[in-house]
Amino acid sequence: MKNKLPKICYWCGNALTEDLENKEHVPPLAFFPKGHRNNLMTVPACEKHNNSFSELDEKFQFFIKAFKTNSVAKKDLEDRVLRGLQRKEKQSFIQDLEKNSRYGTIYGKSHFFLSLKENEAEMFIEKIVRGIYFYHHEKPAKGIIHSVSKRIVYEDFNTIAAVFFIKEDLHPALLKEGEYNNPEVFRYKYFAAQGLFTIFMDFYEHAEFIGIVYPEGFTFD
Repeated sequence: MKNKLPKICYWCGNALTEDLENKEHVPPLAFFPKGHRNNLMTVPACEKHNNSFSELDEKFQFFIKAFKTNSVAKKDLEDRVLRGLQRKEKQSFIQDLEKNSRYGTIYGKSHFFLSLKENEAEMFIEKIVRGIYFYHHEKPAKGIIHSVSKRIVYEDFNTIAAVFFIKEDLHPALLKEGEYNNPEVFRYKYFAAQGLFTIFMDFYEHAEFIGIVYPEGFTFD
């Protein structure tokens, strides 16, 4: 992993001094159980863009681990995560989960469903996309950022078809392997050309999310 990145915030680009600089883990540290924290990716962050996403990070580590896509996710969910939710200060978080989560069946298989607030999924993935973009480009992303996953369902948008279209349009040979050291928790590949930066991320080996950074100045008009 890179040891020397510009001393500016990965998100807003504000200059950082040693007193003001924080380290943002990409993805958040909570995703990595003990024994899976070898040489993690970090980027410099201002206080706002380091501390203002803690509740969102907590919700999504629960959400993604609840898919139980490998033994690491399953063990950490059933041990550390659920044990931590028993603390008194987590009561409001538990109430929110109880109100907005359920199990259902798709194509004969049981699935966990969590109703998310507007733009929560997009904001969580954008944070990781911005971190990876900064790590590779050593400057904040300025273009429009979009994300999609088959794990996120919308009423008026077919995410499965969107993921298929993106993958079909981009030959695997064009993708570069990302820089990571704990693939059983998080791994990624990326494509960079003409200002476009596309990231294919896998949490716990099979929970895939795709993030796209469009070139600065690009619009859909």
